[in-house]
Amino acid sequence: MIEHQINEKKLGRGLSALLGENKNKNPANTNLKNTQVVEKIAIEKIIAGIYQPRQFFSQQEIEELAQSIKENGVIQPILLRKKSDEDSYEIIAGERRYRASKLAGLKEIPAIVKKINNHDALEIALIENIQREDLSVIEEARGYKRLIDEFSYLQEMVAQKVGKSRSHVANLLRLLNLPKEVQDFLDKRLLSMGHARAIINAEDPESLAKKIVAESLTVRQAEEVAREEKIEKARNVPVLFRTESKIKFINSDHLNKLENQLSELCGLDVKISYNGFKGSGKITINFSEIEAIQDLIEKMQIN
Repeated sequence: MIEHQINEKKLGRGLSALLGENKNKNPANTNLKNTQVVEKIAIEKIIAGIYQPRQFFSQQEIEELAQSIKENGVIQPILLRKKSDEDSYEIIAGERRYRASKLAGLKEIPAIVKKINNHDALEIALIENIQREDLSVIEEARGYKRLIDEFSYLQEMVAQKVGKSRSHVANLLRLLNLPKEVQDFLDKRLLSMGHARAIINAEDPESLAKKIVAESLTVRQAEEVAREEKIEKARNVPVLFRTESKIKFINSDHLNKLENQLSELCGLDVKISYNGFKGSGKITINFSEIEAIQDLIEKMQIN
């Protein structure tokens, strides 16, 4: 039977709520084995779930689990839903056990069959894999995106469903903006979330990712390489730089021209400062009488 219990505060509604498990104050009756019927389902009638967030399965892990199943059988049933108008079943949770059972030569597998709609199917698959820590960060991000794109969830709703913070969900979704090869590295766990944070704003994240993998760089080393690249890029921008770590030099010809143009337009003394390292700046307008600002506002409104 499904033996693991999921803390609903940690994982949103939890599998028990999604599966429609009865709420009972008696601890002896909270286990699914007391409320769910386990059936023997023919392996040949089972197909992979369309909402399975996990894309990469370790063949070695499958083979090890298959050997365990040969010796001990399937300890925990998988979760299925019946396909409409078909004599087949779709996996909602337990695809690794299903694959290992096929490899072990089983003809049937213990399963719980439930009526589950599409968005709950995706939620359950996500929750089970997150609880087991089976998903790569990219697989987790793709699952969140499917909830948003296919079922119109907001990020706050996704976070609540899976028991994560909104910032966690937002940070993972950002990873989907990375080039495909970088996502593949994350999928295969050649890069960690720490590495991804270090390179996500890099000028060329793909080249940096390849360097990290080829040289087995730590997260700290990756952050330093990304920082050096950012500094080098900033050195080539022909504007004023303020002191920022290793940056301390001035090339202000272009900046002076912009200041003079603005000063002529405003009729006031204008200063511009720009930090190329941070990619931000500010304009300062100096005046002695408040009427000068009122005149400037009127000029802007006329234009």
